[in-house]
Amino acid sequence: MTFFDKIYHQLFSANKNKVLSHETLNRSEKEKERFADWIGNEKHHTLLDRIHHAYHMKLTDIKDEIPIVLFRSAYANGFAIKNNDEILNKSFPFLLEYFKLKIVELGYRQAGSDKKVSTKEGYVLTVEKYYLKPPLQVKPPIDQLYGNIAIELHLLNDTPNYLKITASIYSDRAYKSHLDFDEMVEKIFAY
Repeated sequence: MTFFDKIYHQLFSANKNKVLSHETLNRSEKEKERFADWIGNEKHHTLLDRIHHAYHMKLTDIKDEIPIVLFRSAYANGFAIKNNDEILNKSFPFLLEYFKLKIVELGYRQAGSDKKVSTKEGYVLTVEKYYLKPPLQVKPPIDQLYGNIAIELHLLNDTPNYLKITASIYSDRAYKSHLDFDEMVEKIFAY
């Protein structure tokens, strides 16, 4: 079987969901330079303002041009930004990196990252993810800040589909109460 046949078989086999690769997420120097340019030229300000506005519209149950989904539960909070004509596809990877940096500025540490490519219902699904945790602390009560943070970018056939940020909190007595998720949202949209 040729290399092409193997790839074709992996992508279009009867098995609907198959992992093609799973690795640590690493940005190339060129990607890092493009991100630095995006930040340096303040190209992100307008986009962040529009997403921030859409987030607040969603909180009041008003539709906006940028679709936002909210997650609220006793143990996790979050939101997802759906890609559409209002957001440039090329900005989504930058948003992933930007939000990671903003959360690190809040006192978090990067605890992991990965990039998983799989087939799903005839598409190639790529999920790029960062895991962020509060600083290490041994003596209780442990400050959990806003909880453990996951930032995920989902792409279908290399086109950004949505970006999701979730904060999962600890309910153990060894931890202090978590900080307000909405406060974190305000901080990550500030530039």
